[in-house]
Amino acid sequence: MAVGFITYCNDLLARAKHAGWMVVSEKTIPYGRQWNMEDAAGFKAVLNAYSGKKGFSFHVGGKDAARLNESLGGAVTVAGGEATSADPFGLGLPRVGGDESGKGDFFGPLVVAAFHLDANTAKQLEGSGITDSKKLSDSQIEKLAGLLDKTGRGQVLRLMPREYNPAYRETGNLNVLLAQLHGRCVQAIMKKHGTPGAVLIDEFARDGRVLRAAIGAPAEVKVETRTKGEADLAVAAASILARAEFVRGLKELEHEFGQPFPPGAGSPVIKAGREFVKSFGREQLASVAKLHFKTIDSL
Repeated sequence: MAVGFITYCNDLLARAKHAGWMVVSEKTIPYGRQWNMEDAAGFKAVLNAYSGKKGFSFHVGGKDAARLNESLGGAVTVAGGEATSADPFGLGLPRVGGDESGKGDFFGPLVVAAFHLDANTAKQLEGSGITDSKKLSDSQIEKLAGLLDKTGRGQVLRLMPREYNPAYRETGNLNVLLAQLHGRCVQAIMKKHGTPGAVLIDEFARDGRVLRAAIGAPAEVKVETRTKGEADLAVAAASILARAEFVRGLKELEHEFGQPFPPGAGSPVIKAGREFVKSFGREQLASVAKLHFKTIDSL
C-alpha cells in the first residue's frame, strides 16, 4: 500500500478505536482494505477503505453501520469541517455534558468526565477550539484540557486497570459500569454547581434507563443520551477532559513498567502485550490491561 493510503487507514482506525471500536479481523480487498469491527457493547460493523483514481474513501456496512459511521464523523478529513455547536440539541443553559475515554482500549484506564456549562463559561470558551477529542492531537488535547481545568467546571473519574478489573467483575457489564461512573460524575457536578436544566451524555448503550437511574437527577432535569453527542460544546469539553486523563494514565503505566502501551486493541497492542507478559508475567496484566477484552486471547 502507498504511504498516503496507509496514513489514511491508520487515521480511520484511530478514530474508530477512540470511539470504542476494536478490530476483530482484517483483510485486503480489491483497491483497499477491510476490517470487521466490534465495540465493547456488542455492536458490529464492517469498515472498508479504498484507494481509487479520485483519492481515498471509506464505506461502512453491517447491522450497526450507522453507529460506526457516526463514530467516524461521516468523514475523515476534519480541516474545514463543521465546528462544534454551542447548543445543537436545543437543551439550553446551564447544562452538563458527559463523555468517556478508554472503553475500547485494552491498556490503560477507563475514564469518565462531565463538564458544567453555563452562559459565562460558554462565552469564555468561544473561539477556543473546543471540539470532539477524536478530531484533536494529543498535544491539542493537553492544551485544551488545561484551559478547561482553569474554569473549575469539570469532573473526572478514572479507573486504572488495578481498580477497573475488580469493578468490571462486580458489575459484569461495561455499560452498567459506565453508567455508574457517569452518575457519580454528574452528581459531583450538581453538588458543586447546582441543578442544571439538562444533562447530555454521549450515547454508549441502546437503553439509557440504567444511566438515568445512576444520575438520579431531579425530575425537572432533562436527561438525554445522543449519538455524536460531542457536537455539543459541553460534551466536547467532557470528551477532552476524559481523553487527556486517559493519556496521562497510559504515560503513568509506561513510567512504571518501562515500556510503551499503545491505545486501541489491534496489532501494536498485541505485540506490546506479548512483550509485557514476557517481561513481567501474565499475572501482572491485571495491572495494565482490561482483562475481559478478547485481545488477551492473543497474548
